[in-house]
Amino acid sequence: FSALAAVTLLVAPISPAGALNLEEWLPGLTMTPFLSERIEYETNVFQTASGEKSSMISRTTPGFLVEYGRGTLQLAAGYRAEILHYFDLQGLDTVNHNFVGQGKLTLAKLQLMFRDDYVQTTVPPGTELTGPIKSNANTLAPTAEYRLTDRFSLGGNYTWTHISFPGSDSSNAANAGAQAQQNQTVKQLDRDEHVAGLTVFWKFRPAGDLGLGYQYGTKTFISATERDVRTHIVTFQVRGEVTSKLSSTFRIGILHREEISGVSPNFTGLTMGGGWIFRMSDRTTFTLDTDRSVQESVFEGAQYYVSSSATFGVRQEFSRKLSAVLRAALGTNDYNTRQPLDALRTKWRHDKLAGGTLGLEYAIQPWLRTGLDYTFQSRGSNFRPFNYEDSKISGRITLQF
Repeated sequence: FSALAAVTLLVAPISPAGALNLEEWLPGLTMTPFLSERIEYETNVFQTASGEKSSMISRTTPGFLVEYGRGTLQLAAGYRAEILHYFDLQGLDTVNHNFVGQGKLTLAKLQLMFRDDYVQTTVPPGTELTGPIKSNANTLAPTAEYRLTDRFSLGGNYTWTHISFPGSDSSNAANAGAQAQQNQTVKQLDRDEHVAGLTVFWKFRPAGDLGLGYQYGTKTFISATERDVRTHIVTFQVRGEVTSKLSSTFRIGILHREEISGVSPNFTGLTMGGGWIFRMSDRTTFTLDTDRSVQESVFEGAQYYVSSSATFGVRQEFSRKLSAVLRAALGTNDYNTRQPLDALRTKWRHDKLAGGTLGLEYAIQPWLRTGLDYTFQSRGSNFRPFNYEDSKISGRITLQF
């Protein structure tokens, strides 16, 4: 998912209130249960250019995180459910599930990490698709890093992601005709993605590294095999603390995407991701997240589009209990083939994206927090049927031990 899409889903971060200590049963074991209730009003649920449908929505989110740490070994497992109820639209109620498991082993010169994430959601992937779309994604990501010298280390990574679109749970959904058509269309995006790579890191600060890496990847589509691609990526990255106040996960590089069947043009160009965090003071934090990537498309004959976005954020703590978050994002989607605009003209589709969030959070107790959020997002396209504006106003309360 792109950084621009992420800004529209803001839930102000929850500060840990202190996990439940379970060391009576097993030394090093803790558990953090939580429960959040969010009520929001959305003005354009299906994010359409006309005929907008609005609704009140409740999001009930129970979950837990179990962590174990002993010596060089750290383990964690978590689960979160999201129970959605649409008060004004039928057929959209659903329950989403999220699981995560992680293990980390740190030895004298070797660090091994294993992580698996399963995400079931109705949030559309990327910024082309709109409206609630159910998808399942499982990501398996083992990594290893070996310290060659005091300053140099070698890292290896592998990621396997399985993505599927099972479609809507109900045939009685509002906007059912368009939903059914979209469900059928996105099935062609069911796929497996494999990426493996090596990175050489140079430690330029005690907690900061520069990295130069190469990654090779494939995308294998379940039914639409003409979409299969392979990728080569060379990246430069900045990892960790650049200064005492500035930290980074930023990476930039060159991507070559090769269409195996040759149905659509190959792509060679700039890619980037990650971001920067600047802690100006104990109470003020600035963030900048960037993304430039190739995303899969279901628009007419286009196989992909190039998504570029930047998200700026600031978090301000006014007191020990009251804080505010502001985020603003801009982006573009550029498509790789010309498509008919009308009976006489063809054009490359170009979308302009904008979004923003303003949130307030108040800590009633360390374990009980409440908040208010306003979120806005829009898309303007030279293919006007894809224009939309959508906004949300929401309130939430979170219980976390």
